[in-house]
Amino acid sequence: MHGKLAETAYDLWLIVARGGWVMGAIFIAGQVGWFFVVERWWHFRKLGGAKGLHARVNAAVTAARAQGQQAMVAKAREALQRGVPALSRHLGTIAVIAGAAPLLGLTGTVAGIMQTFRVITLYGAGNPSMMAGGIAQALMVTEAGLVVAFPLLLCHDHLQKHADKIEDDCVAGATRLIREYSGGPA
Repeated sequence: MHGKLAETAYDLWLIVARGGWVMGAIFIAGQVGWFFVVERWWHFRKLGGAKGLHARVNAAVTAARAQGQQAMVAKAREALQRGVPALSRHLGTIAVIAGAAPLLGLTGTVAGIMQTFRVITLYGAGNPSMMAGGIAQALMVTEAGLVVAFPLLLCHDHLQKHADKIEDDCVAGATRLIREYSGGPA
């Protein structure tokens, strides 16, 4: 098992080295993006869905019950304003990385094509095997940018929908509780 892991790490290193500094940047961007995806997933799991924020909003509404409807609404808003930003933390970073990865890939494409033109300038177009390195680099880096971007984009969309649902559930729950405490229809 250890030998297979070392072999995989070496193969990954070769791919990054062949792609140049752009491939390194794509690799690092992908690692950072996945770190934030896992962090957000863990945060939502730890939050227990809407329960954690929902409980804080309900506690704030309940504490202000004796002060009337306006006080309950104000306390619910205050609790939501404190809790909702934590739901979306790092989601913008994931989106930026997902958007930047294909652009980094495009940068690598340009670098690979420029390398190919340097070879053509020095040795002419008569030897395709000499030009293959630059073309391979261009295609490999483009592919890497897309491979990093696509799953991060899907994860960002899923996590954003999850954060929005938690917020919507908390607002709906607070509204029901305020109406119940105010003697209105639930």
